[in-house]
Amino acid sequence: MTEALVLSGRGRMLAPPGEAGPARVTLDEAGFTLTLGNWTRVAAYRDLETIAVQDGATLVALGSGAGAERAMLDLFGSGQSQLVRELRDRRLRQRAADALMTMPADESIAMVEYEAGTQHGVGQLAYHSWGALLAPLDERLPWIRLRRSRIVSVRPNDAGGSVEVELARGPGEATGVIVRLVGLGAAARLHADRLEALRTGALADAARIIGALIPDTPYAARQEASAFLVDGRPARPIDLATSWSAIESGVLVDPTFASTYAQLRAKGGPLTEERALAIAPTEPGKDEARSWFLVPLPGNLLALELVSEGAHATYCFRVVARAAFSAGGDDPAAVAAAVAAVSEALVDSRFLREPIALTDEALAQPRYLRYRLALAALPSLAGARARFVGRIVHRDDASWAAALDELVAWHISTRDDGAVWPGGAAQDAMVDDASGEEPDAIRAEGPEALLPETQGAP
Repeated sequence: MTEALVLSGRGRMLAPPGEAGPARVTLDEAGFTLTLGNWTRVAAYRDLETIAVQDGATLVALGSGAGAERAMLDLFGSGQSQLVRELRDRRLRQRAADALMTMPADESIAMVEYEAGTQHGVGQLAYHSWGALLAPLDERLPWIRLRRSRIVSVRPNDAGGSVEVELARGPGEATGVIVRLVGLGAAARLHADRLEALRTGALADAARIIGALIPDTPYAARQEASAFLVDGRPARPIDLATSWSAIESGVLVDPTFASTYAQLRAKGGPLTEERALAIAPTEPGKDEARSWFLVPLPGNLLALELVSEGAHATYCFRVVARAAFSAGGDDPAAVAAAVAAVSEALVDSRFLREPIALTDEALAQPRYLRYRLALAALPSLAGARARFVGRIVHRDDASWAAALDELVAWHISTRDDGAVWPGGAAQDAMVDDASGEEPDAIRAEGPEALLPETQGAP
């Protein structure tokens, strides 16, 4: 346990209003205590909605909306800048941990000037194993996630002290984006090298995984597959002209999953060519990998199965809002967008399906705190949960096929996005609560991250 850091000065409450007086901030690992005279608040770092510097004083806001509380802190002497830095860094680390990003504890977080599209500001730049995170100091702006799989190129300008990072477009984005880190001075080369290492590391992982999966496939076909199937980027038959058949056979070597895949394809109709496969390492730099397939189904549905040992299930998602589907029918572009979005959520959540499939009542249980934090911090995961329609547990072929037909028929006739599939409760009842352990990548330590010891969803 790290010893608490205590900083003292003066402060006053702005909301609710109060008189100026002695102030003390005690920073622990999981949160901090703010004391102003007889007024004391204990909060997590993620609760800090605002940390702003105004004329040498520090404005902090806890929470948002009608219940928000704001305080102005000053006269901390040499500890004033330390207070701002510690609160910002600890907040970023905690929110990044909520989003299942593992950041080196002994590595400082850089402060950089950046340009991204129309944005130009200052932000915190932090690295983690799956990429980098740029958090603008303007708290109205969202994080810029530099996923290593989406880094197209890294172009340093040593003389100008800048680095230009080109990112491929993500799900729901019309184009990619170029992020420029400026005013770096001599540190430009260090950041460029690190960002380039992320990009090349992702490609190396993909090449190694594909090489192990289809080792007897011609070199050119393996190169095609490894250049596309990076960190869970889904590929359709049209995307892998020479390697699709080999990848399909390699992923579906288990007869159980091959049978499910074939049955889903048979039900998919004309959109079956939009089916996709995806592969990613369980952790960057590791040989172990996860693979999954996504198959569009009639009635605005997309089926997902993660290929893994033991019990398994089919997860079904809405492609578009039900009202939009009733007006437009099945749209290949919408299917492709849904495929990309669900795959991104799976990688971001480190291959967990429970946060997507749990009912609201189950998710509210204390043991699922970690999932609730992840859903709040990961837009991709929250988006997949919003799309989720139902899970069909594969106990035997007959019951699985019957439940799938029931779900498809129900979804075709339903127009309310808030409607819940009536058959979902029966499927949830089949889940064995001891069917598999959670990945070590998200098993957290400490009382604030109460993870269940086992993952109940197959």
